[in-house]
Amino acid sequence: MQKSVRIKQFVIVCLCTVLLSIFTGAGEAAAKTIKLRAVSAWPKTVFEVQNFMAFLDMVEKNIAEQYPGELDIQYVGGPEVIPNREQVEALRNGLVDMVFTTDGYYTSVLPEVNALSLTKIKPWEERANGVNDLLNKGHASKLNSFYLGRMGSGIPFALYLNKPISSADLSGLKIRCSPTHINFLKELGAQPLVIPPPDVYTALERGLADGFIWPAGLIRDWGWHEVTKYIVTTNFYMAVNVVLVNKSKWDQLPAHLQTLLIQTHEQAEHNAVDRGKAHVEKEFAAFKEQGITFIDLPPDEAKKFEDTAYEQLWDIVIQKAPENGPRLKELVSQ
Repeated sequence: MQKSVRIKQFVIVCLCTVLLSIFTGAGEAAAKTIKLRAVSAWPKTVFEVQNFMAFLDMVEKNIAEQYPGELDIQYVGGPEVIPNREQVEALRNGLVDMVFTTDGYYTSVLPEVNALSLTKIKPWEERANGVNDLLNKGHASKLNSFYLGRMGSGIPFALYLNKPISSADLSGLKIRCSPTHINFLKELGAQPLVIPPPDVYTALERGLADGFIWPAGLIRDWGWHEVTKYIVTTNFYMAVNVVLVNKSKWDQLPAHLQTLLIQTHEQAEHNAVDRGKAHVEKEFAAFKEQGITFIDLPPDEAKKFEDTAYEQLWDIVIQKAPENGPRLKELVSQ
């Protein structure tokens, strides 16, 4: 009888030990935080990156409310950590887990992403009509990344000059630009100059450049308003900021955290668009007070300017991405 009791006690102790280890293990697993290391193509202080920092704050808040302790995105820096044109490659290799950058920095690998510069719709509309799904295939296969979305500020590009123009003819003008704008500028007679942002001020000050292309109203962060005399009011393209996640890391995230990141990104997209509109209005008013002259091209010249910009870039996108380019043109031109 005593032996039977001892056996029962032993079994109970064993069961309790097993159950305790199961619950302890489950608790430890639940408590384990997934960490992502994030970088941005530009310094933390510039307007565009502040949209990304707002997104990170939103993620932190949503995680705290819904899944406490499960995810932590650590912002490790900007181009001072990894040069901006090397960040997507660092993402592909897993050196970082998340990158906030622009399409123009990796079109040589994925040319169809340049269609985002030509979009006529909002970021959340792109997600809804299949643009993100289409782009994700290329990001996954060529860049080992998940395309989280375009954190679009709704801010187009503008042409800033130190010499006046009265038509779409830019002959003889040396214009700083990104690779996205080269063909468009050549078609209008300008000489494109690909100069890193930190060197633009000096180039303008010394007359090495006659102007530059940059998102409307976003030049104060770089001090370029001090060496700019004219702004052409015919805008073109869209200033594109995207968030990419290393695919291997993304695939390791549980489904509920993937969903939270997608939903939070859309929340941040709305914030960025609202913020961008208000910022451009404020900055343009300040530029006028400062004495910068706004150039309104005659209607036919403005149309030529804008049409040339879009035609030249669509030709390149479709030529380099004959399968996805035409489909993306349909989707983002609605």
